[in-house]
Amino acid sequence: MVTSSVSVVVVSFNSADELPLCLESLAAADGVAKVIVVDNASTDDSRDVVSRFADGRVDLLALDDNTGFAGGCNRGFAAVADDCEIVAFVNPDVAVAPDCLRLAAETLAAETSLAGVAPRLMRGGGVTVDSVGQVLHPLTLEVRDRGYGRELTPELLRPRPVLAACGALAVFRRDALIAVSDGSGPFAEEFFCFWEDLELGWRLVNAGFRISSLPDAVAVHGRGAGASDGRGPLRWRRPVELEACVVTNRWMTLLRHLDTLDLALRLPLLLGWDSVMTTLSVVRRPKLLAAIARRWRLVISEWRSRNRRPRRRLADLPW
Repeated sequence: MVTSSVSVVVVSFNSADELPLCLESLAAADGVAKVIVVDNASTDDSRDVVSRFADGRVDLLALDDNTGFAGGCNRGFAAVADDCEIVAFVNPDVAVAPDCLRLAAETLAAETSLAGVAPRLMRGGGVTVDSVGQVLHPLTLEVRDRGYGRELTPELLRPRPVLAACGALAVFRRDALIAVSDGSGPFAEEFFCFWEDLELGWRLVNAGFRISSLPDAVAVHGRGAGASDGRGPLRWRRPVELEACVVTNRWMTLLRHLDTLDLALRLPLLLGWDSVMTTLSVVRRPKLLAAIARRWRLVISEWRSRNRRPRRRLADLPW
């Protein structure tokens, strides 16, 4: 594999404060051939930050509408050169270590059965883990970022199969993404944002691919960008439209990928858990109910199309 082998897609939305550090880290990173910044109709200085950045590998793709994280990733993926083998998706609040993307590309080149890798994301200061790959919670089937909010342990430093890479930094083989893409691209655009990373990973695994954590490839992630200050789950501190995406996209993912027997066995627990969490959220912010109702047609659509997709049993997934 050639030295400059990775194309990077950065999706920006009012990210002027985060973009300089992100772009500086990518400019200093080994193996970066191209950086495509997809701006989702920002109203701040995000586009100016990109345009002023003095690196010929950085291109700006300015969109007239906010297509969400999933839509932005697809627009960036479509702009990647046909001869590029490795594509990384990076949040603007992420700064990669110099060898992070090179290690990811080398791993994918050496292990051709891998569709993607999940680098080790750390919080600022380098002590607290943000994510070393994503799996499902064994009971509630919520997304679980391995190591989230904890200090590093020897187990987290060992590569292992995971269901998905956190969307803040995910590195894939381009041919694997093409194999599971629909007409819009590899990411499910109807998700807009949240759960789209787990859904893509689950789709790849159901299609027979593997995804692995890659703890030696390190980056820093400013988790919670765009959320208001306060306590409680991040979803409670985001705009109601985005929390509605969290609620509906979870069910869209489960309906899309859960084996029928597993869905039947888990349904009482899932309904009970989600009823409690959603009720608490609606009590706090009654407008959330209308936002969920506007997106519920997407959940119904997933239910109606369930028989069209191959699925693995939960027991066969990485945990």
